[in-house]
Amino acid sequence: MGTVSVRYARALLLYALEQGESEQVYADMQALVERLRFIPAIRERIVDPTVSAEKKQRMLEIALTDGKRDLSVSTTAFFRLVINAGRGDRLLFMATSYQSLYRIHNGIVPIQLVTAVPVGDKYRDRLKKLVEKVKHGKMEWMQTVDPSIEGGFVLQIDGYRLDASVATKLRRLRKELIDKNNRII
Repeated sequence: MGTVSVRYARALLLYALEQGESEQVYADMQALVERLRFIPAIRERIVDPTVSAEKKQRMLEIALTDGKRDLSVSTTAFFRLVINAGRGDRLLFMATSYQSLYRIHNGIVPIQLVTAVPVGDKYRDRLKKLVEKVKHGKMEWMQTVDPSIEGGFVLQIDGYRLDASVATKLRRLRKELIDKNNRII
């Protein structure tokens, strides 16, 4: 599944670069990934054989634009190609592959910050300055809130993960106590 998705994503990137729309397509793919991950009904309709290709394409266009703007020529052509080829089930993988290829092509380093509660600009700016000392180039910051980490933060940079969350520290402490208790017995 991954090889096919990367091939489609690579072809989309090349086509979008030719059309001068790679940045708009990147924004479209970000929106698509978000919608496909959080709205299961879209995924279900894309693979439903009883839904016509035209309806699938229109549904994707509306899902990405809320009917308020037109999609780029590249994204529209891409949807048509994928749907007519019967590969709608791989659309999420294709979109995430496009994002990765676009970031590599443009030297963008994705940085994901996960916190238990929303953080203010002061904390986020301080963290950005620390990261910029280590990592150079364009950075794309994404922040999410996940109460399950209980406190602290998790920072993911270009495949590396710094987990300074309270939940992880508690798991480690629990494991150490269990291991120590097992040695005593």
